[in-house]
Amino acid sequence: MTEEKQQGNEGPRLGLDFGEGSVVISASGVGGDCSSLAFPGISREVPVPAGSQPVHLVPALVEYRDGKAERRGYEVLIAGTTAEPATARWIRHSLCHRNSVKVPAGNGHSIRYEEAAGDLLAPLLTRALERYPESSLTIAIPPEAPPEYGEVLLRAARNAGVRSCSTISEYDAALAGYGCQVIRGSLVLFVTFSESDLAASIIACDEPAGISEDRLRVLARATGPMNCRMIDTAIVHDLLEKIRLPEGDRRAARLMPWLYSEAAHLRETLPLTSDPAEVRLVDSVSGKTFSCRYTAADIGRVLAACEVVPCLRECISRAISALRMRGGEEGGIVTVLLLGGGCSLPVVKDEVKARFPGAAVHADHPLDAVSRGAAGYIAPPEAQDRIRHSYALRYWDPTAREHHFRFLVQSGTRYPSPGQVARVIISAAYDGQILLGIPLYEIGGDIGGGSARLELVSDAGGGMRLAGPVQDADTSKEAWHANERSPTLLVAAPPARKGEPRFECTFTIDLERNLCLSARDLVTGTLVKLNAPVYRLT
Repeated sequence: MTEEKQQGNEGPRLGLDFGEGSVVISASGVGGDCSSLAFPGISREVPVPAGSQPVHLVPALVEYRDGKAERRGYEVLIAGTTAEPATARWIRHSLCHRNSVKVPAGNGHSIRYEEAAGDLLAPLLTRALERYPESSLTIAIPPEAPPEYGEVLLRAARNAGVRSCSTISEYDAALAGYGCQVIRGSLVLFVTFSESDLAASIIACDEPAGISEDRLRVLARATGPMNCRMIDTAIVHDLLEKIRLPEGDRRAARLMPWLYSEAAHLRETLPLTSDPAEVRLVDSVSGKTFSCRYTAADIGRVLAACEVVPCLRECISRAISALRMRGGEEGGIVTVLLLGGGCSLPVVKDEVKARFPGAAVHADHPLDAVSRGAAGYIAPPEAQDRIRHSYALRYWDPTAREHHFRFLVQSGTRYPSPGQVARVIISAAYDGQILLGIPLYEIGGDIGGGSARLELVSDAGGGMRLAGPVQDADTSKEAWHANERSPTLLVAAPPARKGEPRFECTFTIDLERNLCLSARDLVTGTLVKLNAPVYRLT
């Protein structure tokens, strides 16, 4: 957990969950109660069981026209322009995967996904601050996000006028949102069934709550070939059959955005009631009305045809198999959390509860647990200005013919750093190499020594060797590839030659605990990166 500015522990607190398909903002109330915020015209209220607080979702959509944001959220769904080229969608996915594609915004303008995130969040946070002045904001960060993801959302919050911002991992936020107290050494299963994903992640708790942002470590993870969008597509096909409209008909194409909106509504509503729903759609061109009745039995038939439960079983089984390969046992899973719209389906809840009869299964807040937990988070009063873990670069020892690790940042290093913490010279391993990477590893350890300065230079074989009085990292503790999912790659243009020193790299640590890289191409003299975040240290 990180804090940008030390204030905001008093008064209302806001929590932000920037999901794959929707955004949820919750506010903490008196006594710790949390509720999601409604944004009339932009958000939509999702049906929930009787007696539960309503959940308000903002579809993660921004439609552009003439170079500016024209519609946001539910406005885009109502207008039927969800699939238009000028509509930014899947914003979180694009940010997490560093998608460089831009959205055509009209008038010769194009919009980066970083800008789309800000355009979506700005009016939401502005309205939230009008209702809760001087409130602080905590942003949930997904585990797969690159370092710059959090910075994009923090920047959007600052631009909207939020004075105090913090971040928390989604795992910690979900646990807090469900009110779970996880015992050190226990295992937690997160089942995520969202608009774009079905995943089972088994997490180990390494530290007591509040000690470390990354106290929850992923032991095993598996994905399945199912998501809410696939279910909605099957419902759409079923609706077309019921209203006797061929899929290739032009009227069907025109009605498609509203068909998907109706399908999502049916998926969310019918499992909670025995009353059938009346579906009525009007083609704006021909004026023809299409209508039908849809029932809970129809939804059950579609879910069975999509093999939702078998897909869920397979996904969980694969995660457990991966856990066993790492020496864990299924019996160690004491807590199960359900997240995402798909986990609102009764068949999904029933299957998970039957699969883990001895575990505490939390399924009441699949849509807003993350935002609730973020809103309830109180930043620690003391300044967290030291790096807890140690980080090292892996290098090849040609004499021992094995890999070793040398410290780059040691446990206890202060941040932000007063200057560079390391200087690295990288050369190519073979002629014609275009991409050169930096393998960063995290090594467990307690807060201790200070930062270590080191220099890497190429050896005759084209690898990297270290010079200077530095010490090998203690590899008796587990070392894991910290930036494996978001590798830092330097592009050599023209291609590099084997053994030729190619990039001079310097590292610093910024205020947000990001290890930042500046890199200069020694052949062309070009500065190819300047203070680019590599990885958020903990």
